[in-house]
Amino acid sequence: MKFLRRFFLNNIGLKIISVLLAFLLWVQVASREPVQRTVMLPVELVNMPLQMEILNDYVKTIEVDIRSEFGTAVFDKQELAVVIDLSDSVPGTEVILLSDRNFRDKPASAEILRFTPARITLDLENTLSKTVQVSPSLLGEPAAGYEISEITIDPRQITITGPESVVQAISTVKTGPIQIGGLFSSLRSTLYVDLEDPKLRVADSSTVQVEITIEEKRREVSVGGITVVQIPEDSNISVITNEIQVVGTVPISFKGQISSKDIEARINGQTLPSRNALYKVVPEIELSEEYADIFRVQSIDPEQVQIRVR
Repeated sequence: MKFLRRFFLNNIGLKIISVLLAFLLWVQVASREPVQRTVMLPVELVNMPLQMEILNDYVKTIEVDIRSEFGTAVFDKQELAVVIDLSDSVPGTEVILLSDRNFRDKPASAEILRFTPARITLDLENTLSKTVQVSPSLLGEPAAGYEISEITIDPRQITITGPESVVQAISTVKTGPIQIGGLFSSLRSTLYVDLEDPKLRVADSSTVQVEITIEEKRREVSVGGITVVQIPEDSNISVITNEIQVVGTVPISFKGQISSKDIEARINGQTLPSRNALYKVVPEIELSEEYADIFRVQSIDPEQVQIRVR
């Protein structure tokens, strides 16, 4: 009994220190026990050539199994990412096998066990720019008895940019929808160009001005027996084709009657030099003030009249 008492009480300070050191050593060893965890990391593409595009919808996040002896705190760093360097890429399909070198800011003590998926496939194409037409996207129909007589788009053409195969397949792009259902008057709108495919971009402005002229429907009328006159009357020309016919349109509600007296076909030959052969010229059509805003000339027959310059 005395032996045991002496054993525990002799040099008790040293014994306590030894126990504390042993405990601290155990804590240090225990804290270095490997910890494994699975994290989802974003995929970052770096150093992509300027004139190159990614055509396919590639994987944007990678599941990574990591083992470390420093506990879980290392896995909480927001700087971690799966990085792919495209500086040496060429057009075509590229398959990237993921490894430690793709792990950004990997701690020295961490071990990458697995990437899921283990590879990323990229379909790479050259960038192409192309000028295409802009077409309005119209919804509905004007009010009964009315129609669209003219559509003006400014600019009428835009330049789009994107993957070569996608751009080559496009010749026309549409504006955003324009509702014209039940309208009986003109409208003007500023609209975005709808590229539909997110891989495409507009090289300059992405908006256009669209003006749609809506007016009463029109019907065709023909006026014959119109005398061709020379101006001035004392000019040195002789009109060989004396009469023409004019075809035009009027609003469907117009109930009047347009006669040859309301239309004049004029020929001005003062600037033409004298010669033996006949000239063929297009007459200038002049409407009376009463019908100037009603009758719209579509064509004349014959299209040209013959004159002689003395």
